[in-house]
Amino acid sequence: MKTPHRITLVRGEASQKYNPELDIYEGLVGQESTVPCLVNFISQAKIFEEYGNRNEKVMICRFQQTQEPFQAAIYQGNRYEPLDQIDAPIKGAVRLKKVGG
Repeated sequence: MKTPHRITLVRGEASQKYNPELDIYEGLVGQESTVPCLVNFISQAKIFEEYGNRNEKVMICRFQQTQEPFQAAIYQGNRYEPLDQIDAPIKGAVRLKKVGG
């Protein structure tokens, strides 16, 4: 499997707050690591079918190796939180939901 994308995983995170004036999350304390992955975004029709919401942005992130549990991920400057793991032949596939602006 090719892994052309890079995502930053945040583990051991403390309290966080969204600052709408600066459009960023503040108070992040945790361990970050950047890992290679393959990212695909789910279509809005599929999101509505599975989650009942048309406004969310959900992506599937596939890793070459199983990853330790993480609280958040940062991809292209956007923050994502894990929804669920996928029962796929590739170990370490997880769905991530975009949070914040």
